Amino acid sequence: MGDIILTTPVLDALKQAWPNARISYLAEEPYISLMKNHPHVDRLLALDRRNKRNEMGIILHLMRQKYDLAIDLFGNPRSALLTWMSGARKRIGGNFRGRRHFYTHKISSPPHGTPAIDFHLSYLKPLGIAYKKTDPFITVTEEEDQWAVDYLTRRGFDTGNPIVGIHPGASWPAKMWYADRFAVTANRLYQERGVQILFTMGPGEEERLQSVIRSCNFSVIEPKLLSIRQLAAVLRQLDVFVSNDCGPMHLGPAVGTATVGIFGPGEPQIWFPYSPQKGHRLVYQQIDCSRCGKDFCKDMDCMNAITVGHVYQAITETLDRKEDKCRQRR
Repeated sequence: MGDIILTTPVLDALKQAWPNARISYLAEEPYISLMKNHPHVDRLLALDRRNKRNEMGIILHLMRQKYDLAIDLFGNPRSALLTWMSGARKRIGGNFRGRRHFYTHKISSPPHGTPAIDFHLSYLKPLGIAYKKTDPFITVTEEEDQWAVDYLTRRGFDTGNPIVGIHPGASWPAKMWYADRFAVTANRLYQERGVQILFTMGPGEEERLQSVIRSCNFSVIEPKLLSIRQLAAVLRQLDVFVSNDCGPMHLGPAVGTATVGIFGPGEPQIWFPYSPQKGHRLVYQQIDCSRCGKDFCKDMDCMNAITVGHVYQAITETLDRKEDKCRQRR
């Protein structure tokens, strides 16, 4: 999810340079649904690796379409081969051993720590185009907006008052802040700020979420598992979204919701390219073993260094900022 969202500034740059270009976007199911209704994408190519017939259909399309340009922003063996099969006269990809032979233009890896957005935009250098750098964004339609409002209302939320979303899960255990601290944070928000709390989850995170809910001392509206586009629409209705370092953390900023990202072993300078001026907040504590990139850790020192106070302050700062802007508009 995050990988796809962070490529969207490339689409915007291409359209700035070539407004009449027709762009196809190839990605795997189910995450390609993020790009549905995107104003810069003319055709979605949904790859299902479990379906050989689907994969062959994608290959035949690439070979028949006669693309002028193909850009491989993923750079694994399969994406490199598919880029080559496009037959495009100009094929841009990373200067990786073996795979580089599938490209006409090879991009060397930028300095370590380069933000993901800048990394992707570096693949446009061979084109020599001018553009203004933009933020990642995902399109939510008016119909989806209305569905989300109706969904929240049916679930018992008042969309006229502040709602804070909390996502306690993540793809890897080392990236998950402690369940009991999420619960204490939710309790404080409910008791001290009177905000409504919406918990979200991904597939397989039901048990993790229940461990948080059991420690809440207020009546929690039971969460439901949503599709990716439903989740995008719901996040768009929130005042603040709080998430571990995972896909939904990127979805919040992409739909315009102020997001608090909690980072442990990850590299926030790469994976949290979101501006504080737009209400986003990074919660991260630098320690000796920071940025280790581990998926599993028995000590979790980096997560232990993040207190409830750290996260609560980031959330309340964002809430206060939004309230101030609302008062100024009045």
